[in-house]
Amino acid sequence: MLHSWVGRAAAICGLLAVLFALMVGFGTATPASELGDYPAEDALAADYDRYVGESVQVTGTVTGTEPVEIAVEYEYAANGERYSGTLAIVVRNVDRAVAEGESLQVYGTLGPDWTITAENSVSVPATNYVAMYLVSALAGLWTLGRLVCGWRLNWQTGALCRREEPLRPIRALRTQVQEVRA
Repeated sequence: MLHSWVGRAAAICGLLAVLFALMVGFGTATPASELGDYPAEDALAADYDRYVGESVQVTGTVTGTEPVEIAVEYEYAANGERYSGTLAIVVRNVDRAVAEGESLQVYGTLGPDWTITAENSVSVPATNYVAMYLVSALAGLWTLGRLVCGWRLNWQTGALCRREEPLRPIRALRTQVQEVRA
């Protein structure tokens, strides 16, 4: 079946359909604290009063330190409309020093006045995200380079085939530089 264009196209379409069904299925799942999935930003924005007194977990950017206040972004859909925005939540009982601009993840009990009494919190400096995106971009480029240098697309069969002679762009560049110098 996977030795022809039709078979490969059918397999790709089937896998994409499964991926789409899983995205929709998991996208509509609600928080289940018995599974360790606590209500988060979107659930609090949709129905805050429902979760007062319960354990919640949110992540936001620190906007104030005395008292600790975080800006929590949310986005959810209800009744055919999309809602998005930012919640300002005061976090009490933070056991570590935090600075404005840091990302703060808080697990604790939700209070009635837009507060969370933290039981555990983790702060992440804003520079960590820049490093994470940079390393991910470099890893993606390296992987793409390895794919292009080591494999080629066979247009007749629609399959990726290993190159008999891998591309060596640096060697080709050196050769051209030497030819220009000569």
